[in-house]
Amino acid sequence: MKKAIQIAYDRDFEKKCRIAHEAGFEHISVNFHDMTDRSAEAWAKAPETILRILSENRLTCVQSHAYYYDLRLSAEITDEERERDIRNAVRVTGEIGGKYCVYHPRTAVNDGYRSSAALEINKRTISGYLECAVKADTSIALENLPVFHGIVPVMPFYSSDYGDLIELYEALKCENLAVCWDTGHANLMAFDQAKAVRALGPRIRCTHLHNNFGMEDEHLPVDDGTVDWESVMRAFRDIGYDGPLTLETHCRYADDALLSAFAAYNLEGLKYLERMAGA
Repeated sequence: MKKAIQIAYDRDFEKKCRIAHEAGFEHISVNFHDMTDRSAEAWAKAPETILRILSENRLTCVQSHAYYYDLRLSAEITDEERERDIRNAVRVTGEIGGKYCVYHPRTAVNDGYRSSAALEINKRTISGYLECAVKADTSIALENLPVFHGIVPVMPFYSSDYGDLIELYEALKCENLAVCWDTGHANLMAFDQAKAVRALGPRIRCTHLHNNFGMEDEHLPVDDGTVDWESVMRAFRDIGYDGPLTLETHCRYADDALLSAFAAYNLEGLKYLERMAGA
């Protein structure tokens, strides 16, 4: 399996790619949500810049993360600039060789949470993104989200229930559509994560791997939290998963030496999961 780590396309992208290469990574995911400059000029230059940096560090892009709206913002509300950012992320993903552009399905919360309204809005908007994906020779990967634990009562997000993902995937039914399974988000839910993976089966074609203690979306390294990796990786093996193992762990360090140690430590975590999966 390809082992990747997600890196934000920001001012430190080149440095972090170098560090990832030195740690032993051969693949990365590019996070466009945290892109420092999302001007039209920056988007136009992005493919050439990213490909140069990847080539210099002997890395390839296996997937990306599109820009996403605040999860608490109801899906009825859109912004043309942000819509352009999402489409640009899809386009650039294809141009840099990424097979999947991960997208957060949106939630309809005006007048209270409405799953049926969310399904219809997502069908309409994601259909447009899929047209871009087909042209760019990449795929849209729908991500499972957690519930929101805030000052207000717990709020469900559309796709926090894996049944939502199955419903939306089947409604859109396109060769350029996939599911990105996020282990940290799933760990915040009440369901059996291994059961969810088996239910989604071959729809899952990429991953966001990270850990937490079941209370907050902490994006911790794989060995720091309560994800039952043995059961999860067995489920991945059972569905014949052969896509990338992509870390979405968050590093709180700015020091280069600590960044290097963090990257190397995370790669060992992926090798551990790979062994557990029997790959």
